[in-house]
Amino acid sequence: MTFKADILTRFSGAPGARPLYLPDLTLWYDWHRGRGTLPEGWQDYALPQVARALGLPIWLAVPPYRVETPSVEIVTTEREGERVIRSETSAGTLVARWTLGPDGDWWQTEYPVKRQEDLAAVLEIAQAHTYVLDTSAWERWEGEVGEEGVLALEIPRRPYSDLLHEFLGWSEGLLFLREPLVQEINAVLEAKLQPLVEQVARLEGELVLAPDNLDGQFISPRAFQNYLADSYRRTAGLLHQGGKRLVVHIGGPIRHLLTPLAATGVDGLEGVAGPPQSDLSLAEARQAVGPDLTLWGGIPQDFTLDTHERERLARAVGQAVQDARGDARMILGIADRVPVNADLDRLQEIPALIEGALGV
Repeated sequence: MTFKADILTRFSGAPGARPLYLPDLTLWYDWHRGRGTLPEGWQDYALPQVARALGLPIWLAVPPYRVETPSVEIVTTEREGERVIRSETSAGTLVARWTLGPDGDWWQTEYPVKRQEDLAAVLEIAQAHTYVLDTSAWERWEGEVGEEGVLALEIPRRPYSDLLHEFLGWSEGLLFLREPLVQEINAVLEAKLQPLVEQVARLEGELVLAPDNLDGQFISPRAFQNYLADSYRRTAGLLHQGGKRLVVHIGGPIRHLLTPLAATGVDGLEGVAGPPQSDLSLAEARQAVGPDLTLWGGIPQDFTLDTHERERLARAVGQAVQDARGDARMILGIADRVPVNADLDRLQEIPALIEGALGV
């Protein structure tokens, strides 16, 4: 059985499947590739080549679309360790700001919405927001991945998640969520998202990734039902008509959202793990969602860092293997993704730890 067939089998529940290990390397790879810090000998590798070098299946998600915002000018500038994005609208100028952190990554220090009046500019951006189907990047990778893994179709985040990530932020921004204009913005973006999903449903490919980073720390069950449940339900329904499965990326505590999320008809969850990364083991998540949802994760990303004892990684891998043994709809992985500062030696050790836990 090829790696691709093995991964897809996890979404059909075929009996007798042996635990499969599939780490999501995209965050780690993109960070190091962009800074020229990939391990020696891998500097010119694309992500599929890195997966092959590690002896792992390939997971690569590529958006088959691009975003255009006619009538709104968006300008990005970078200088002296600072990145600034200005969005010019007839309702005013929005400014987002990032600072280059000590880890070499960009830390957002300022979100565009700072007062209620800024929401009018966000509404204008939402109204200008246009998804244009563009499969050129996806087609370039199709032959590179082949049967050695899965090339997933990545769709945009849920509008509600996008508002929090891109415009409002995770502290003061939460205070704006009850504003009528926020609800209007969400409705405008939702009306633009679903036609794109309908187009994606007609493309080639089997798996679709919603990169929402769904986090129960910031989203209550009531907010999920009010702003997210119907969106997931419509998206999953459209994709199922095209013979596709919807995988949702989750991050942080998720316990109180699992049952309502499963009820929307999504097919898989990427990022399931116990503490300290999240709040549910694979076995606990299975109990919460029932037998028909594919669960992916089990190994908290924290234990791939050299700030934790190696024994904690070994214990976490052993527990994940125990949870996944005999469950045909589980995929072992690092939740929620391989972090940028993961210890390469530990990444290379995990397959052997899994074999040892299986008694091979």
